[in-house]
Amino acid sequence: MAIHRDLTEKAKSILRNKGFTDDEIHEEFWFKNYRIDAVGWSQRQKVAVEYGHCSQKKKRDLEKFFDEVICFPLKPQAEPTFVATTRLRDMSAKMRLVLFTDDGVVFDAPLSREDWSKEHLEDEIDAIEQDFQQSSKLFNALSHENRLRMMKLLMENEDLSMGFAEFIRDLGLNPKLVWENTRKLSESGLLEKSENGRYRCSEFGEASFIMLSFVLRHLREMFESAGGR
Repeated sequence: MAIHRDLTEKAKSILRNKGFTDDEIHEEFWFKNYRIDAVGWSQRQKVAVEYGHCSQKKKRDLEKFFDEVICFPLKPQAEPTFVATTRLRDMSAKMRLVLFTDDGVVFDAPLSREDWSKEHLEDEIDAIEQDFQQSSKLFNALSHENRLRMMKLLMENEDLSMGFAEFIRDLGLNPKLVWENTRKLSESGLLEKSENGRYRCSEFGEASFIMLSFVLRHLREMFESAGGR
């Protein structure tokens, strides 16, 4: 977490040097379907700052709206492995997964096994086994590169929909591959087909893709940073 804090402070320092006040600087700012590490937002200008990986497409999309997009790489972890391992264990012991709506918290669970009672943990493991078939369909659907690319394209479209020919054109796939992959996404509940023949990301698909692609990725990045990998 120290690396993440250092990078955040560096991003905020860049924005301060560009004339933004602390009230005009926002961390983990969401713009359309993108999470931006830090944003300076004022009537004068709008600047986005990303650290770590920032794809060229994301940068181009942000440049259409922001006056400036700044990207800088992550620094390698310099601490010894045994120190990082201790920090990783301490960090996981303090972290919780919390899901909430406007009405309040709907799910709250610790990410450390020590914080679960034995009975509760056994119940959760049993539930995983019971839901295995349904869960495996979801993970299998999102474990293939072409299907991930399809979901990414859908999420990038304002109405979350695309036509069969658009998949062929934008992904460079032949019709057979598009048909097979849209079928698997539909069977898993991630896609819906409208009356006009377009494929649309379902509410379940949108939530699942955000959770698996965004939330889990950021959790992995935090653990990897703390683990020195």
